[in-house]
Amino acid sequence: MLVGMVTWACINPINDFIQVDSTSFTTIEADISDDAELSKVRLTSSSNQLTSQLALPISKAIVSITDQNGLKTSFTEGIPRGTYYPPKGFVGKVGSTYKLNVKMLSGQTYESTEETMKAVPEIENTITRFEIFDQYSKVDVRRSGFTVYLDFKDLPSEGDYYLWNWKHYEQLNYCATCTDGAKYDFNRLDCVVPRNPTDEVLNYLCDGKCWSITTNNDLNVFSDALTNGQRVVGRQVARIPFDNWSPYYFRLEQRSITKNAFAFYQSLIAQVQSSGSLFDVPAETRFSLNIKSLTNPTERVLGIFNVFSVRKKIFLIDRKQNIPINEYPMIPPVIGLLYSCPPGASAFGCKDQVPCMESATRTKITPEGWVF
Repeated sequence: MLVGMVTWACINPINDFIQVDSTSFTTIEADISDDAELSKVRLTSSSNQLTSQLALPISKAIVSITDQNGLKTSFTEGIPRGTYYPPKGFVGKVGSTYKLNVKMLSGQTYESTEETMKAVPEIENTITRFEIFDQYSKVDVRRSGFTVYLDFKDLPSEGDYYLWNWKHYEQLNYCATCTDGAKYDFNRLDCVVPRNPTDEVLNYLCDGKCWSITTNNDLNVFSDALTNGQRVVGRQVARIPFDNWSPYYFRLEQRSITKNAFAFYQSLIAQVQSSGSLFDVPAETRFSLNIKSLTNPTERVLGIFNVFSVRKKIFLIDRKQNIPINEYPMIPPVIGLLYSCPPGASAFGCKDQVPCMESATRTKITPEGWVF
């Protein structure tokens, strides 16, 4: 857990949530951006444990946004289920105001407050430093890594709020790993464990290009209350692992978020600071500040309607430069054997290469700016 130098700036770990009771809530996570790739609405119904594995996607909803001129844009459900996307080419506009409307198949209707997209400054400069945290032992992955800092010029307007996200893409060799003696079923597109499990682990090559996607697991927000209109220098935005010698593809996003979004994220951070872990954070912390139910005014909704402008910076981090003597990456070992069809078995339908399945953590689409 890292705390920024400015009182209003916070960085804290965020993973999954465990709810204090067995009540189920509707969760609406809506993003409207001036980047076509980032606009989407995710609808889920939570169980008593608010984890991505247990949250149930809500399908067949009617989802739309309306701007200040009454122009309505409908969103269509895509992959994964429960995620809704705008028409191709849709981008939000700085200065425009948007309202979200959601109607479930059950008839439940939800509406957001109006949120205006504010401009965001450019990322002026980034610096990456190899740093060692001596409080961790040499076998702890947190001990050594690359810290990313940036500079930007805050806008002259008062009441600007920022959030930083990042993504890392890494090309995969294996698209499936089957444990317990399982083998990959190309009809089910999953590993199938035998009746009598074994210790055997099999790895399957990808049948084409495929990338894993890693994102930040912390919240990093900032208010210009104490720095309005000034240049912000050396803002820490990421910590990159030293788990290989290879260059690290890094895509940084600087977002200008609304006051409601900032307050929502800050409430999560405050709970972590008081409880020590987001596993102890009650669901009440995630109740939306700008989405309400029209059919049941007493219903409490989780999530946030987030309207933001974004600037991106893509670069490669050289993980061979400026490394102290006797410091080495903690390269995770490849466990198991490579599966391959027996000689001649391909003619009888044997397959040994697995398709790349699109998901939030995997893609076969070449990342923007990929140069390898």
